[in-house]
Amino acid sequence: MRVGISNNNYPEKRTIIVDSGVEYVNYKNKNLYYYLNIFNQKVLKKRKNFLFKPLAGLSTKDVDIFHVFNDVALTERQWVATFETELPRILPPPGGNKSDNIPQLKKLFPALAAGNCLALIALSQAAYRMEQKLLRCSPELSDAILKKMVVLHPPQKLYLQARQPRQSDQPIHFVFVGNEFYRKGGGEIVAAFEQLLNEGKISPDQVKVTLIGDLEKRHNYALGHYQDDPQFYSNTEAVIARHSLFEHHAFMPNEQVLTLLQKADIGLLPTWAETYGFSVLEMQSCGCPIITTNVRALPEINPQEAGWQISHQLNEDSEYTVSSTADRDRLRQGTVSQLKNLLVDIVAHPEQIIQKANAAIGRIRDEHDMAAYQAKLRNLYQQ
Repeated sequence: MRVGISNNNYPEKRTIIVDSGVEYVNYKNKNLYYYLNIFNQKVLKKRKNFLFKPLAGLSTKDVDIFHVFNDVALTERQWVATFETELPRILPPPGGNKSDNIPQLKKLFPALAAGNCLALIALSQAAYRMEQKLLRCSPELSDAILKKMVVLHPPQKLYLQARQPRQSDQPIHFVFVGNEFYRKGGGEIVAAFEQLLNEGKISPDQVKVTLIGDLEKRHNYALGHYQDDPQFYSNTEAVIARHSLFEHHAFMPNEQVLTLLQKADIGLLPTWAETYGFSVLEMQSCGCPIITTNVRALPEINPQEAGWQISHQLNEDSEYTVSSTADRDRLRQGTVSQLKNLLVDIVAHPEQIIQKANAAIGRIRDEHDMAAYQAKLRNLYQQ
């Protein structure tokens, strides 16, 4: 089978380009919207269009089906789409909101309802619910579109078959991995550990924390108009420099990260926003259970038996609402407080680490099996 793809970036490699028995044909440079997006974004300063359309006059007979990620395919050939948020994906105008997109959505919904669109694959139940909500603005087509929707979590390679008991005389090793350091919760991690040290609830010899992320990436899209001030960033960096339990790396190659995770004890991802959480699967596959927040898909892939959760009230899109600096500060305080409680409990009862580690490995084996995922995709292509 030959499957046409619109790109071969990380999302496609994690969710589409997964079967050695399938030949993938990359249409990135044969996609009209690849060129329109370059012109619109660089020249007209407009937002990106998440659309795929083979160039005019181009034969598409070299593929059996197209499979795109986050795009709507405008083609007469059969196609499938995987999405992490919703389809059609239309970014709201600056200062606007999703309701401004309704006219454009209504123009694209027929492509999802058309007979050549075979399946719409939501990466999570959270994405499925968001799509259900989006379809309220087009009730005449919602039934036809919803019939094509399926939830299919991505596959994940297992790196450990079982986690061995940890050495009790060694400090508990926590690892944070997030290129967007502050959006992923790096600032809250640093604050929680320093407060526990200052309060005498943990000692420096009981824990160590490896932080992997770019401290220069300060913009947090989850905060909208209520970004942190420079003092928050400088204070965070000063704390990292002050305490020897922190080891910071601006970047680490993925293979090196995976090796580190197989030796570490617990992952950290108290993120403000997350479209899915591929790093959670990677940590679990290394036998490294993880502390996450409860946004979007994270409760689905990090259940209590396999990890720990920091919970806040969610909106209809399973996200946090930040409508003021007071909202931002309240959420931060709640995250730091809950994280501190979890850290103190883990230090006091480290036996839970191995239990959750092996439960995490088990859920990857059962729920993210590569062969099962490949079979499901092939069934969708051939229906």
